Parts: sequence; structure tokens; C-alpha cells
Amino acid sequence: MSDRTINRTMFTRAAVLVSALTAGAVFATSTGVQAAEATPRTDATSMATDAAGRSAQGDFTADELEQGKILADGIAELGISESQFADALEISLTRTIDAHGLRDRLAALPATPTAQQTAEAAYPGDADAQAAMLPILANDKVRHATLRNLAAESGEKAPVVAFGWWDQTKFIVGCSAAVAGVLISFVPAGSGVRVARAVKLFKSYGAKKTATILWRFMKGKRVGSKEREAVKAFIGISAIQKACT
Repeated sequence: MSDRTINRTMFTRAAVLVSALTAGAVFATSTGVQAAEATPRTDATSMATDAAGRSAQGDFTADELEQGKILADGIAELGISESQFADALEISLTRTIDAHGLRDRLAALPATPTAQQTAEAAYPGDADAQAAMLPILANDKVRHATLRNLAAESGEKAPVVAFGWWDQTKFIVGCSAAVAGVLISFVPAGSGVRVARAVKLFKSYGAKKTATILWRFMKGKRVGSKEREAVKAFIGISAIQKACT
């Protein structure tokens, strides 16, 4: 066999070997990616399982991550979507409850007010605000906790006979009710400075983007370094902080 034939044979064998090795490497890489993608970390529980709570959630503390899980459960209890949350947040950032005559409007409510009646008492004559708040007020316990908060905002310090629904408010205010309270009236007691900071941040982002940021956090997904400020501002509001722990 000539030197030329030997060289050609060796070259052909080498080419086949390189092709086989390359194909194997590509297959291993692709299956590795598919395996990684097959188990996405999207639920709220994953927030606490990442190494030191840092890899997927940046500089959130362990307490903030835990609060985020409870917050996710509270909003799930409300049964609202991201867009409904955004609509309610938009109202809370741009409208104020008409405190003038609020006590009389609350006193005029029946013993078991509907979501529509409660929304009308909070935002008389404002159809857009009422419509945005209806999903928030659909839950009975949340609605009655909201009525209690509205009563306090009206200046009412103690239950009165005129409030026929007052006996229905004997519920422990949980995380869902606290979220509803913030959305219905963005001035929960004892939260002045933090609420002002949150309102400023949320207005700069807009209600829709703020809702998206919060939804991503509660689903255990990554949020940007600047966006974390909005999350921390929301869960830092004292009403949320106390109820969602």
C-alpha cells in the first residue's frame, strides 16, 4: 500500500472519530439542558430553598423570603389575578376614599353587605373604583375586615348599634385581609413613612409593572436589583408585615 493511500485511510478514520466525539458532546449538552429545564423553580417554596436565599432572589433576607411565601398564600386566598391586583393597585394609587359622610354610608349598610354595597360605600359615585375593588371584596372575611378598617378611617373608635354588620367582623385579620386593606385604602395605621415610600415607588413603576414584579417574587422567580425595592416596600408596610409573618 502506498504512503498516499495509508495517509488517506488514517485521515478518514480520524475524521470519523472526531465526528463521533462531537456528536456525543452535543447530545450530552442538549440532554443536560433539557433535564435542567424540566424542573423549573417557579413556586413560592423555592424562594427559601436556594442557597442562602441568594441565588434566585438576590439580597432578600430569610425573613423577607418567608414573608413572601405567606404573602403569596394570602393573595391566593383572595382569589385574584395579577391583572385584578394591578387594577386595584391603580385605584389605590390614584383615588382617595371620600371620608366625608363615610360613617353614615357604613351605618346605612345592611347586616350582611355585599361586595358591591361595600365598594359603593367606600367609593360613592366612582364606578371604575367600585369595579376594580369588587374582586378584592368578594371574600366574606376579607370584606368584613375591610369594613372594620373603613369604620376606623371614618373616625369610629368603638362598635355602635348603627353598624348592623359589626358583629360579622369578629375575624382574625390575616394576610389576605391586610393586602385588601392596603389596596382599598393605602394608609394603614402606623405605616405613614413606609406607605409614602411604597406609593412613590409604585407610581414610578406603574401599577401594572408593580403587580408583575410582586407576582414574579411570589412565584419564586428572579426580580431585578432595582425591582427588589418595590417588593421590599410592599412587604415592609406594617399592616402587611404584621399579618404576613
